[in-house]
Amino acid sequence: MFDPDFSQKQHGINLSTNQSTNSRALLTNIRNERNLREQRKREEIAALAIQKTWRGRKANRKFRDDLIQQLRVSSDVELLGSGLAVLLRNGWGRDRPTTQTIVVRFCESASRKQGDMYAFIAPLSTHRDWPATLGSIIYRILELVDLDPTSVSVPTYLSLLEAIFDARNYASLTLERQENARSTIVDVIQNRPWVETIVQCMEKFIAKNLPKKKHPTLIPLTRLLTAPFALLPISTESALIPPLINHLLAIPSLPSSLPIPALTHLSVNLNLFTILLPFASRYSNVLNEGRLNTENGKTYFLGNLATFGITGGMLAKFGVEGISHWMNVIGKVLSGVEEGWGKWVDGLNDDGDELMPVMAESDDDDDNDGPTSLVPTRQAVKPRRQILPANISTKLIILATPQHLSTLSSQIISPSSKAPPTMVSDFATFCVGLLSAFRGSPKWEGILDALLEGDRGKGLTKRIWRESVRGKWPNSCNSDVWEFLNTNPSTPPLVLLTYMYNHYLLLTPDDEFFSTSSNALSTDEILELAGIWRDLAFWGYMNGISDPANKFTSVVEIENVNKGNEEVRGLFTRGVTRVVERNARRQFADPDFWVMRSQLDLRGFVEAAVYEDAELTSSVDSNTEMTDSTTLPRWAIARQKYTKRQLAYISPRLGLLNNLPMSVPFQTRLEVFRKFIESDQQRLGINYHSRRQRNYAKIRRTHISQDGFDELGELGPALKSRIEITFVDQYGLTEAGIDGGGLFKEFLTNLSKEVFDTNRGLWLATDQNELYPNPHSYATEPHQLAWYRFIGQILGKAMYEGILVDVSFADFFLAKWLGRQSYLDDLSSLDKELYKGLIILKNYPKPEELALNFAITEDDLGVKRTIDLVPNGSEIAVTSENRHEYIQLVCKYKLDRQISAQSRAFFNGLSDLIDAKWLRMFDQQELQQLIGGEETLIDIDDLRAHCSVDGFPNDVTPRLFWKVVKGFTHEQRRALLRFVTSCSRPPLLGFGYLYPKFGVKYNGGNTDRLPSASACFNLLKLPGYTTEQALRTKLLQAITSGAGFDMS
Repeated sequence: MFDPDFSQKQHGINLSTNQSTNSRALLTNIRNERNLREQRKREEIAALAIQKTWRGRKANRKFRDDLIQQLRVSSDVELLGSGLAVLLRNGWGRDRPTTQTIVVRFCESASRKQGDMYAFIAPLSTHRDWPATLGSIIYRILELVDLDPTSVSVPTYLSLLEAIFDARNYASLTLERQENARSTIVDVIQNRPWVETIVQCMEKFIAKNLPKKKHPTLIPLTRLLTAPFALLPISTESALIPPLINHLLAIPSLPSSLPIPALTHLSVNLNLFTILLPFASRYSNVLNEGRLNTENGKTYFLGNLATFGITGGMLAKFGVEGISHWMNVIGKVLSGVEEGWGKWVDGLNDDGDELMPVMAESDDDDDNDGPTSLVPTRQAVKPRRQILPANISTKLIILATPQHLSTLSSQIISPSSKAPPTMVSDFATFCVGLLSAFRGSPKWEGILDALLEGDRGKGLTKRIWRESVRGKWPNSCNSDVWEFLNTNPSTPPLVLLTYMYNHYLLLTPDDEFFSTSSNALSTDEILELAGIWRDLAFWGYMNGISDPANKFTSVVEIENVNKGNEEVRGLFTRGVTRVVERNARRQFADPDFWVMRSQLDLRGFVEAAVYEDAELTSSVDSNTEMTDSTTLPRWAIARQKYTKRQLAYISPRLGLLNNLPMSVPFQTRLEVFRKFIESDQQRLGINYHSRRQRNYAKIRRTHISQDGFDELGELGPALKSRIEITFVDQYGLTEAGIDGGGLFKEFLTNLSKEVFDTNRGLWLATDQNELYPNPHSYATEPHQLAWYRFIGQILGKAMYEGILVDVSFADFFLAKWLGRQSYLDDLSSLDKELYKGLIILKNYPKPEELALNFAITEDDLGVKRTIDLVPNGSEIAVTSENRHEYIQLVCKYKLDRQISAQSRAFFNGLSDLIDAKWLRMFDQQELQQLIGGEETLIDIDDLRAHCSVDGFPNDVTPRLFWKVVKGFTHEQRRALLRFVTSCSRPPLLGFGYLYPKFGVKYNGGNTDRLPSASACFNLLKLPGYTTEQALRTKLLQAITSGAGFDMS
């Protein structure tokens, strides 16, 4: 309204510019005012919402109070039921005591009969919503039993529930009403945790069991488990079946916890072998859900199946089809238990021990099958498991007993005509799960021993091979087969056969392996099986593996889950390696059989492998900190060492080269080896023509080994640099001359002869004149170990420089360089008598008669010492059950433990110069060739193509020389090569890789003189002979006389 007196409050408006604010301040004020208005608006809306909610809560509270008051005095079943459905819509809440009295009233009213009809039946004829209301109420009643199991009203509750599920009580309704009521009630129940709640109730009453008397309430509760199936026939689509598997069967010691009537009811109305196990076998995801997603739940489940099936005799009762489902389900669950489960069941401690190094860079595949971290550290200590009750552990151990495995395997060897087609696959799933679960337990080897026992073992091997493996993998060379290995139904039989045959190869000497009467498979079958292993392992390294935490039978939804895992890849790898080792001792496969030539771009492979190695090394270098200026330069620090499994994770090609090297051609691997060294030299900045990075040594010719040890023994990785040698003669005079590489080669050649001399006491020789470290205790003294390290360094320097050393090592010693385990056949080269004795023991019908124990007697300079192979081994007798373990322990002691310190010291020195992963690209025979050259015919044409001929006045003598040499026998050619280069074997990649280059030099016209040689320069000094006869005679006389090498 207009105010002529302007009495209302006036707004202060100032149009002058004296007090005006700038534009930024004005905008800020406007923004703040707008935010304030919005804040006030939000507060008003929130206040209205709070008021509305409060009024609603208040009205709801009043409604509930009025409804409760009305229901307390009512006896009308329909009103009570409808009211309870409203009150319990969101659960029991804080009004449970009050609501509970109404439930009791409802149960009493609904249980009253009008003639032959219960009171809860009548509303079904008039109200279609009553079945849903009834279904909702009965679940809430079951919840009440779980919440208050000690209530005196529990029998009343359970009595009504059983009445509602009794199909006979619906007979008065029309068929349409009956069908609607039954299906609706069951549908409501299926959408609630009906079985889970009953199981919770059962466990509370089981806890109240007396020693010889079970709680009577367990009987009606058990009947309620199957009650819905009385209203609606059981179906594989029913949501009630999965919890019956993964909740009910996960109750600890279920068979001994229920009264006999309850067990009888379950066997009649919910048969384990005809309903639950077939369902679990078909829909295996249920085995990872519910209580079965925990280790304890899986353990209790397995204990119950073992009790029902074995102790309860149900396996025998339900025949081969029931056995098949039982094996399948148990195998899948076993494959999902945590590491160390078998030791826990056995009652052994499994607290996570620190990794104990056997020797530097050792990577024993047979003992380490699980994934490792990239940097070896103490393993994470898992929480200690609680001790498993004896009544459960004893049932679980039955699964792994020889008697039980014999019973199951007999079903495979002599199958019934009613056996399902999946019988062998289900048996394989069971056994693989058993082996996975009991890994690390003493039972593990016992399982394999039982499967391979005698003629039954041969029959089982043949059956699995011929029915479920042979012909099932025609496309194994394709990468897709590895990509989808876990979904392949033929995978479990292949994995089981691989476990079994690997174990067979470990325990079987060559004579038995090649005997058709002893070996279940022929050599052709072995190669077919090994070809499958080779293909799958190859793609496992090239394409990677599934998540290492997942077993191949697990059902999980993650990327790449269909690929094989590391355990399976390692298993196939060991199979290939062991067959290759047999083939190396007695060839039965084509040399190119193992090579995946068609799958490899060899040139690209070499380049990629060198690149991966350089990247790996640079990543290590970047983490190396120099803490002291007086330490070795960065390039001389020994590089970080990685195990074979670690390389398989971080580098596909290096992983392949270190784990499955035979799949790459030998010549390619040799090229990779030399490229690695070249790359290493470039990385370290080593230039043999530079005056930098050189080391100098003054060596007395009369004390070559001792001076070499004193001058070079502490250099370590710095030996990679150029070493300049100055010789001092027998009179103490320094010899003239500058070492351009020849003097060092001469020093290395002479040093190798001395340090590998068996008369020095550091080395012994086998019957084949192959060297291995002296196992005597004095060889483990610190000074002797320092010598072993120095010898390793010297040999490493020779390999780094490409200088061949004429020395042969025993296979079992070379195996240690590669981190491989030695076997029974390796013992024959060391101790033939002991080897024969162990073969007799292996096949002796009653080894107990031999009175052996787990100890071995050693003669130490006339003093007898007894050494236990295991703790208290002298008190443990060798029996038919443990003789295989005894044989392995004896082999391990003789081939590993006795020389472990010496081997470790030697290998530490070797690895100062040669990275362990470079060596693992080769097997023992190839490694021997890498050290001393190839045991092959010497190619004179190749030698001539890479030979330097110098100083001759014409070509007469050179032509005669090549003609004479061309006519030499193999032994004469070897003698010539030894005379000129100090090694009788040619370089592996040909004479083009010989350094210094092979040379023939004119040595004057006096044809009465014999040819001479400078081995340090690989130089033959040849007088100018003019006739073939003279040249042949003089040359043969020189190279076979055993004379020393001339110096020039």
